[in-house]
Amino acid sequence: VYAGGAVSLIGSTVAGCSARQWGGVVMAFDSGAVSIIGSAVTGCSAGMDGGVVFMTESESLSIAGIDFINSRAGGSGSVLYLDELRQRSSISDASFTGNTAGDDKTIQTDSPIDWDCRLGSWMPTEGAFKGDFSVPECNLCPAGYHGNRSGLTNSSCDGACKRGHFCPKGTAEPLPCAPGFYMPVIGAASAESCLPCSPGTSQSTAGTDRPCDECPPGTFADQLNATGCTDCPTGSFCPKAGTVQPLDCAAGEYQNLTGQAACVQCPAGEFQPERGQTSCDLCAAGGYCDDTEDCGGGFTPCLAGSYNEKTGSSSPDACQQCPPGTSSPTAGADSSETCTRCRAGTFGGEPGLSECTDCPAGRYQNDTGATSCRDCEQGHYCEPGASAPLPCDAGTYSDKTDLTAASQCTDASPGHFA
Repeated sequence: VYAGGAVSLIGSTVAGCSARQWGGVVMAFDSGAVSIIGSAVTGCSAGMDGGVVFMTESESLSIAGIDFINSRAGGSGSVLYLDELRQRSSISDASFTGNTAGDDKTIQTDSPIDWDCRLGSWMPTEGAFKGDFSVPECNLCPAGYHGNRSGLTNSSCDGACKRGHFCPKGTAEPLPCAPGFYMPVIGAASAESCLPCSPGTSQSTAGTDRPCDECPPGTFADQLNATGCTDCPTGSFCPKAGTVQPLDCAAGEYQNLTGQAACVQCPAGEFQPERGQTSCDLCAAGGYCDDTEDCGGGFTPCLAGSYNEKTGSSSPDACQQCPPGTSSPTAGADSSETCTRCRAGTFGGEPGLSECTDCPAGRYQNDTGATSCRDCEQGHYCEPGASAPLPCDAGTYSDKTDLTAASQCTDASPGHFA
């Protein structure tokens, strides 16, 4: 078609059209508007420029719903060649496939074209367009950029992806980084670009550009990209902001609540020998438990020579001493029955003895439970630990009461016997 006025091709199937020089289907010079709508154009050609349409010094070109397939031009513009048009042209819902030209240009135009590209894509308005492409796909905005307006004309689209978000190729609206992640800079290209919250921090909101929040005291986060912090469990504590792992309560302490920043000292009369416990044990009979820092609430047994029959004691004063005349070798005794009477030959002169004392030489004790020893009797001697006086040997005597051995007895004088 050689056009001098307006031209419209609507609902047509055009195949194999050719021209020796320009415009295999339409050659328009100083013409009105040209429209090609709802048609298919296949295998058309021109010996020079514009394998399908060649327009110069004319109004405008409007294309909608067209597939251009396997057209060719010996020079430039295997499909379109537009030069010095008076109005802006428009192209929508069109594809360009398998078209070839001497300079590899599918479209050559120095007149602006408005492309009906989808959001997230762009297309230049003028210049050379090579290879296969289609509308509304157009050129996708590159990864790290977004385009939420139509009519974008360069690869920057609407600009770099904003902080807290990421933009894969062809993004219209930036996508927020998921909870548990953040992005402090612009231009993130994928979800993998978002930075995970480090252990000890969390982020519950999507699309955040600031670093994640430290877990408050009493809570923790032990993994990457936490969306919230976890209360410290019972038997443990989280002492400071940013805790990664709960800490076990020390021996002598306990914690029966969750979400705590410190453990509780075992009270007086109770103790806890293990770590990470939720309660303290009542102090057993046989000793006491105090809350001093050195003891830490631990159990201290009563010393040998004493006992404590009560539970829950918090002071060494709770340990009762065995009475005089008795002893107990057992530490941590929980009954007065451990205090046994001193055997014969021994004595307990004071309370709280772990063992009774042997009677010294020259004295004896024939009773049990004694608090002192007896003087040895006349005519006898008493070795250490004696439970009864031993008589002097025959032919000897003594009128003293402190002999310690048979050799101390006196021989009878001549003419006398003993």
